[in-house]
Amino acid sequence: MRHAILAECLEAAIAAPSIHNTQPWRFLPREHCVDVYADRSRRPAASDPNGRELAISVGAAVLNLRVALLARGYRPSYALLPERSQADLLARVTFGGRVQPTYRARRLAGAIPRRRSNRGPFRSAELPEPVLTELVQAAAAEGAYLMIADPPLRDAVLGVVRRAETSLRADPAYSADFAWPGVVEDDPTLAILYGSGDSRYAWLRAGQALERVLLTATANGVQSTLMTRPLAYADLRALFDDSGLGRRAQAIIRLGYGDEPPASPRRALADVIMAVPDEPVGTAD
Repeated sequence: MRHAILAECLEAAIAAPSIHNTQPWRFLPREHCVDVYADRSRRPAASDPNGRELAISVGAAVLNLRVALLARGYRPSYALLPERSQADLLARVTFGGRVQPTYRARRLAGAIPRRRSNRGPFRSAELPEPVLTELVQAAAAEGAYLMIADPPLRDAVLGVVRRAETSLRADPAYSADFAWPGVVEDDPTLAILYGSGDSRYAWLRAGQALERVLLTATANGVQSTLMTRPLAYADLRALFDDSGLGRRAQAIIRLGYGDEPPASPRRALADVIMAVPDEPVGTAD
């Protein structure tokens, strides 16, 4: 793989969303793969004590890397937690043989630079049913379940969100980590992303599912916001769990149509690349 192509794929990876824009990832390019590490120095200790949000963020970057490789004609494969002796090595994405890029891969890859978190108001317009169905299918493709909230569930979610915001504003440790403008509509379209289990492996899978949902939304002209506050408290997060089916709530997503916001700043690629002396980054095509 040419260095320029690999650099493009890594640029796509760092365009992934991260909780509170922490961008807690590092990448170690090798000859036939990229190792993806956690950057624990960027984990907000108060709001993410067990590293769940860090792992979800890294999972989103892994999905972007997979999509970027496939859109450029390389079949990616990946392993999560590939070496248990290395706690910070969360994923390994391997470059497979050459393939013809699919329309879906190219569509998702095209959405990567356009996906942005929109915390402004959305217009009062319901998402078309085919779009909602596609979002649910996107989550399922990564082993997750996306529940589109009906009005009663939406109102219940909003009540929990507002409880969480009140608690967070009263906590100096949290207010030092981030600020949140609150929910800006009375009747937003909300979706809850569920994963199986509640381990680092499960969080990494949920992060990939989350990003596939967000890219699919972007490809359909739909903007999104992650509403992470209720999930920062164990007692509030438990309210969303589906214990009967073993599903754990991993993300709450606000969806709608609005003005395009500016892109969030990103770390430079050079700042997130780890080097291995005397090992080539890639080979020429």
